Amino acid sequence: MTYVLLAQDPRSVFGTIKAPNEILPLIQKGGEGAGGISLVLNNLITLIYIFAGIFFVFMILWGAFQWLTSGGEKEAVAAARGRITNAVIGIILFAVAFAIIQIVGTFTGFTFFTQ
Repeated sequence: MTYVLLAQDPRSVFGTIKAPNEILPLIQKGGEGAGGISLVLNNLITLIYIFAGIFFVFMILWGAFQWLTSGGEKEAVAAARGRITNAVIGIILFAVAFAIIQIVGTFTGFTFFTQ
């Protein structure tokens, strides 16, 4: 008895897997391999920066409110000034981190903050 192996298309033997329609936009943007890692990092870093911006505005407003309601007390004014100063230092650190991320992205080939 002789067996003859015919070259078959693996898809005809195993079938194909299709991505769900919900994630097709992600895959079309480069959701596989390094493109997927870049997309996840991009979305994560963007989300962190959005929260940092909201937190910065909240801290500035809280410090300003604290300063306005201090009634001239030196300790309350100092606390409000410290809160505003810390908020400004924090947003400066985020700006420096943004610059570093852009430089690292240039060297590694990841494109951050693009859609």
